Amino acid sequence: MIADRPEAILATPDSRTINRRDFVRRVGGLAGLGLISCSSPVEPEDSPGTLTPADQPLRVVVVGAGMSGLVAAYELSRAGHDVTVLEARERVGGRVLTVRSPFASGHSVEAGAARIPPEHDLTLGYAGHFGLELDRFYPEDGLFLRYENGERATIPPSSFLSEWPDFVKIRGGSDRLPAAFAAELGDRVVTASAVTDIVAGSTVTTTARDGQSYESDRVLVTVPVPLLSSIRFSPALSSAKTEAMNGGFHYQSATRVFVRFRTRFWEAEGLNGWGTTDWPEELWHSTWDAQGPEGVLLTYVRGARADELDALDGDARVSRVLAHWEDYLPGASAHFASGTSHSWQRDPWSRAAWAEPTPTQDAELGSALARPEGPVHFAGEHISGARGWMNGALESGLRAAGEIHGG
Repeated sequence: MIADRPEAILATPDSRTINRRDFVRRVGGLAGLGLISCSSPVEPEDSPGTLTPADQPLRVVVVGAGMSGLVAAYELSRAGHDVTVLEARERVGGRVLTVRSPFASGHSVEAGAARIPPEHDLTLGYAGHFGLELDRFYPEDGLFLRYENGERATIPPSSFLSEWPDFVKIRGGSDRLPAAFAAELGDRVVTASAVTDIVAGSTVTTTARDGQSYESDRVLVTVPVPLLSSIRFSPALSSAKTEAMNGGFHYQSATRVFVRFRTRFWEAEGLNGWGTTDWPEELWHSTWDAQGPEGVLLTYVRGARADELDALDGDARVSRVLAHWEDYLPGASAHFASGTSHSWQRDPWSRAAWAEPTPTQDAELGSALARPEGPVHFAGEHISGARGWMNGALESGLRAAGEIHGG
């Protein structure tokens, strides 16, 4: 997840892909205002990645409780395999992170994965499988902003939304999806358990930082490529994986700064709090459909602008963004209540937002990153057809689960 890269909305190149008409029929259709109700899945016993029962159950250790690791563990466990998930963080979800503090009760923002395109059948399918409800991501009323070359323009919803059709979000927060997987897996998920060593022989021994070791038949490693270098592998990884993890496989930077306002002052001008600028940034009003007088706006920046903000401490980031917003949202500082931010580059368990290799890197290293090395398998959004999206992480996790289950 992941981080919602807007410039590469890709359908999953996967045999599980279903056409939109079939999907809508299976999960109950679109409601009149763009809401998809998934509270009563048609086939609650099924899931988009269901595996046949295992003939020979295996002991499997999954490294990482992001979307790839969770979906693989869930489907392997349902098929009868003995699965343990080791997660370095004290939470599940990886780059799916819903932030609820310091905001008003019921208000939240997304530091990572947030919007779901209509063709992302795996994300939508698992939301339906777990009975999660979906809402429109963007409002259909109010004026959108566009700020370029020092000039502010307002854009009617029909024009703005023509670029972002039918995007939805998980009601209550994106983290409800990884939480649903984790709830089903129960104590199979061990958090605060960073893996330090993976030794493959007749069986595989995986050791965590606390000294606890786990013996298994297979291991699935789902951490981002930059984190592979934090694990000692024996035998050593292939030269291609080594090159990739030592900086040979490019990742994108992304940072979000969230600002809580005492009032939604922008509405006095008929604005809905959404827009784009040539900073460059996306402006989101995360609480547009939430109750209460307060509102939370966020800036979503990538690349060089994210690196610039990352050089500042937390309070300075917020101040920098507020000063910038004054150029096209005058009065922002006067209505300021509090702010926070999240940088994926500064997150020690991600070190970047999403994989964005050059065409040469992709051609030379992409397939090698997905290739198993003995009993050690690999997955993650970086080796999927939809990098930077939850759908890509789910796709990759299911591919790896199929490898382990089938052989």
